Formats: sequence, C-alpha cells, structure tokens
Amino acid sequence: MRRIKITYAAGYWLLVTSCLFLAVTLSARLNDAVGQEVEASFSQVNSDSLISVYTQKMHKYLDKDNKAAEIFSFTKEGIEVYQPETDTSQKQFDFIIFWNEISWLESLSYCNPKCLANVCREKGSQRLNGKLIKDGSNCPNCKLITRSTMDGVARPLRNIGIALDPGHMAGDLETAKREKKWVEMKKPPVELIEGELTLATALILKKKLEAQGATVMLTRDQPNMSSFGIDYKKWKDSLFLKSLDSAYARGDISFEEKSYLHTKANDTEIFRRFFMLEDLHERARKINEFHPDLTLVIHYNVDETNSNWSKTSKKDYNMTFVGGSFGAEELNTPEARIEFLRLLLTDDIESSIEFSKYMIESLVQKTKVPAALDSNAVYLKDNCMNTDVKGVYCRNLTLTRKVKGIICYGESLYQDNVMECKALSKKDFKIDGMETSKRVEEVAEAYYEGIMNYVKSKNK
Repeated sequence: MRRIKITYAAGYWLLVTSCLFLAVTLSARLNDAVGQEVEASFSQVNSDSLISVYTQKMHKYLDKDNKAAEIFSFTKEGIEVYQPETDTSQKQFDFIIFWNEISWLESLSYCNPKCLANVCREKGSQRLNGKLIKDGSNCPNCKLITRSTMDGVARPLRNIGIALDPGHMAGDLETAKREKKWVEMKKPPVELIEGELTLATALILKKKLEAQGATVMLTRDQPNMSSFGIDYKKWKDSLFLKSLDSAYARGDISFEEKSYLHTKANDTEIFRRFFMLEDLHERARKINEFHPDLTLVIHYNVDETNSNWSKTSKKDYNMTFVGGSFGAEELNTPEARIEFLRLLLTDDIESSIEFSKYMIESLVQKTKVPAALDSNAVYLKDNCMNTDVKGVYCRNLTLTRKVKGIICYGESLYQDNVMECKALSKKDFKIDGMETSKRVEEVAEAYYEGIMNYVKSKNK
C-alpha cells in the first residue's frame, strides 16, 4: 500500500513538473511572438510615406519660421524630438515617438508634457504598444478618450456638445481699459466694451443651439467674471499666490518673475502679465474637461493701425483662426513641443479648418463683411500661415494651441469701423436682461448658421 502511495505521489509531481515546463515553454514562445509582432509592426510601417506626409503638413500649417526641423527629426523609426540649443548648450536629444505609436497618441486627451516625454523615453514592448499610457500605471495625470465624431454618422444636434468661449471678461469701462479691450470715441459718441459684446453673442448663440438640442458650455457667463467664476479682485485675494506657485512649478514663469509679481507689481501689472494668461489656461482646462464636439472662441476685432481706437476706420473684415504657425521661439518649452506634436499627428488642424470654413462663409454672408486676406493685417502676414480657405488662418494662440479637438477662433467685424461702431453701440436687443445690439444678434445668428451647416454636412 505504501508503494502505491509513493507511485501516486511521484506521478503527481511528474504531472506538475510537466505542466510547469509546458507553461514556461509556452510563455517563452509567447514572449518571442510578442517581440516578433512588435518588430513586425515596425517593418509594416511605411516610414517613407509617413515622413513625406508629416513633413508636408509641418511646412504647410505648423512651421512658421522654417526652424522646426532643428527640433523635430523624421527618421525611419519615428519622430525624434530635441531640446533646442541655448546660448550655453547645443541641442540635445529628448525622446522619440515611434511611427507605430501614433494611433494611441492621437487619442491622448491630456498629458503633462514632462510625463509624456518620460513615457516616450521608456524601452521595451510595453512602451512600443502604448501600454504605459493606456493603463495609466506610469502616467497618472494622463487619460485616453475616444472623441465622438460626426463623420459619416447621422446625429441630431441634441447629441452634440459645444463649448463657447466669450473672449475677455470686462463688463465695465474700467476693467475694459485694464484689459486694453475697448473702443471710445467722441465723433461719433461711442463706447464699446469687447467683453460685453462677446458675452452677449455667446448668450444669444447658446439659446439658439440649446433650442436645437445641443449641450452648451460657456467658459464664463456673467460680466466681469473670469473663467474661474470670480472677478479679478476675488481671484487676487484667494488664488493669486497659489497660482504663482503653480505657474513657477510648471515652468511657466521664472523665479525672478514670480518674485517681482509677488513683491513689486501693481494691480495692473499683475492683471496683464499674469492673470490674463492664467485665465486663458483655465478656459482651456474647462473646455478640455467638457470634451466638446466643437469649440467656438468668440472675439470682435479692430483695425490694428488705428491708434488707440479713438477714431473711426474704413476697414472691416471677418477672419478665423485654427492651431499651428509656431515661430522658432515658440518651441522652447516641453509643453509647446508636445502641443506641436499633437497638432502634427492628429487631424485637429484639418478638422478645425473644415469647421471654420463653414463659420467664415456664414459670417461673410450674414454680416455682409468680407473675409480678410493676409494683406489686410500685418499680423496675418507676420504671425499666421495661410490655409486653403479664404479667411481661415493657422495661428499659435493660447487657446488654438491648448484646446483639443475641433476649434474655430472667430474674429468678427472691426468695432472701430465707421459703420460698425454705430451699429454695435445701439441697445436695441436684450438677452437675459442684458442690453446689447441687433448687430450682435446678427453675428450670433451667423455663428449659429455656420454650426448648423457644418453639422448638416456631416449627416449627409
């Protein structure tokens, strides 16, 4: 009996050993297969075609000064990213994004630039198949999203999320002068505050869109209120010091700038040199958190050559902006280089141009004001890159750079135009108890029709 038990035990351990051996063998073969699959994925990538496509896109939409090639190098393996040279150092290799990683990079909603750069320095199959980003284990501040799309899908407007950003914040002349966003004339007697015009436009447009079932988010919804939901004074009293520390930690300001703002700057300097940019960052954060299908930034324009806007101008144009057009000096930070890559490797620019095409066409038709040519304003020539659509330009603004997805940055009309200033100053329309101009309602209607036409084109 004892011998039989021993035989059973020996058989049992023989079976266990065999299973372990089989498991190890299969695991090794599986690892070899994964490695071969990763290697095969590289071999399957047509790097020459990708290099050609992204080089052309970079030069067409993103590289204003033809200097980006010094930082972004297209190779057989992928895109090598370098830290630009400084007065004291030569450029240095930072990280590489392999061609077969583009698919998961396209879905990246938000990532701290330093975090993404660290991930892109990792080695091995986990890095190569994007697992480090997808499971979030090594990138806690990052998340992947699948942005809803209207391409080829019949969607009623009630399924569409739209973010509206009414530019600036002033609701009175004092705040408008601090922002440097006002028009004040004696002949004719005119007083215009751009922050009021943009807010009224957004409120009117919001009602029109919601009537069609859209979900609409405003980055601010009251005069003199910032995107933080409080006015400048309350922001300074409650958030200023915390914001200074955060901006310094992110590398947005130097230690010297932080010290100056904290100890020496007056209210106006703090407002212009720091608060306005923080407000823009908060707008971008709120928009990206809302995750809209479409984003519209609403501004009204002025003639740049009209000194202090204290007299009328004969100029009057509509224009819109999308992301791109980075100058050489605008690629010095890790964050800027990551945003450059995002715009290069996703279809955000192309989709934004398509959306903006409908917006500029509607603005021109509804307001009877032409789309601007790049010869109509110095900044269009010096700071922008042309697209294939008249009146739509690539421009590296805070919101066109930071807001993910489809965006149109609208600059409608010239407030100081001889006819526009009279029309805009009339109080012949009301929205939520706020008096504004019928001309403002026409601009809101133009944006509304542009959005509707764009959505209809996607539902065909």
